[in-house]
Amino acid sequence: MEELARRTMAATPWLLLLCLAAAAGGVLQARAQPDSKGYITIDCGLQGKTDRVDNDTKLAYAPDNGEFTDDAGTCHNISAQYMSPSMHESWYNVRSFAAGARNCYTLCSLVPGLKYIVRASFMYGNYDGLNRPPVFDPHLGVNYRYTVSIARPDEAKFVEVIAVVPDNFVQATKAQGLVLLSRLNYGSAGGIVRYPDDPDDRLWFPSVNSLLWAEMSTTRKVQNVDNDSFEAPSAVLQTAIRPRNGSQNTALLGVPAPNQ
Repeated sequence: MEELARRTMAATPWLLLLCLAAAAGGVLQARAQPDSKGYITIDCGLQGKTDRVDNDTKLAYAPDNGEFTDDAGTCHNISAQYMSPSMHESWYNVRSFAAGARNCYTLCSLVPGLKYIVRASFMYGNYDGLNRPPVFDPHLGVNYRYTVSIARPDEAKFVEVIAVVPDNFVQATKAQGLVLLSRLNYGSAGGIVRYPDDPDDRLWFPSVNSLLWAEMSTTRKVQNVDNDSFEAPSAVLQTAIRPRNGSQNTALLGVPAPNQ
């Protein structure tokens, strides 16, 4: 799994993480430090002492050698049945917390009062051969976010929060934030847009509906207004949709999942 933080911090307890950028409220404390770009990115379950540089983003992923969790949990590879050449490397390995009510990662050297994007990704991958996908509750600090339920071994789940941190780390503290519902790149049938197109490495998932929408695009650079607080990247703004039937409107509805 992967864990990302740019001015970031994340939390997650119990069973498995692929990538992580913070801590699940508890008593453990890790010593992750931001890199030169301001990110803290951990490839959870990756063994060794050398960072892995991602081929696409060129971001460095720190190995998960137990330092971040004070050796809590165990590292595993997912079942070969669920590996594929097109799969991102960070999904190949996981850290499992099969014991203890709470286990945590902690990211340090944050700036109190700043906003951080905290993202953790999860996949079971039948790493233990038991074919029992987990259900667990991620926390940021002591704050419950929502229940993550993995339905299939190959199902991937992402939890992302924008949080204002009250101290230079997040663990069992007060943390206020917004939980991401979805982030879509309408009109694009390509891959996920992320860093370096988005300096904050937000994940923009493609979204098309050939029955209802006609796609529009441009190759010209698109910039939003000055001081745009959303800072949508040009690669996302270059695509758009319109109703395929000119007499109809386009309705975009966001419905939270249960417990969100």
